[in-house]
Amino acid sequence: MKRTLIALIATSGLILGLPASASAHDTNDWAHISSIPSGYGYVGYAESQVGGVYQRVTMWRDNYNVLVLQAYASDTEEDGYCGSVQITYETPTSGGGWSGHYHTRGFGITDCTTNGAGVYYRYALSTTRFRNVYARACHSDPAANIIHCESNWHGPI
Repeated sequence: MKRTLIALIATSGLILGLPASASAHDTNDWAHISSIPSGYGYVGYAESQVGGVYQRVTMWRDNYNVLVLQAYASDTEEDGYCGSVQITYETPTSGGGWSGHYHTRGFGITDCTTNGAGVYYRYALSTTRFRNVYARACHSDPAANIIHCESNWHGPI
């Protein structure tokens, strides 16, 4: 019984100690930029509205290699949550192929106003090539820490 209790406490500590998904601009996957570099072409967007949150992620790219993303979040209900965006994308292998591995990140924006204005994030430039970018709407706290997200991903863009 004592071992079971110790294992349960240790497991709970591990689960509670897990970090939330990193913000897209807080990793080395993305860099802040103020505008879209020349030569980048518009690709499309993914959007959704669920649980009082509207999100839209727009993408541009250059030669299918490096991406520029811009996100928008709007909190549409006074429910105690803020609106945020989460993205996921496939990473390349060191050999130049595709890994089948996805990085999932909060986009680092949050809207708590419910006034319909929403929040745009300036552009994020990928530091390497990615593909199969998906986005979804999330509830967050005012610091953009994601609390929970819709179950569906939208995209790829």
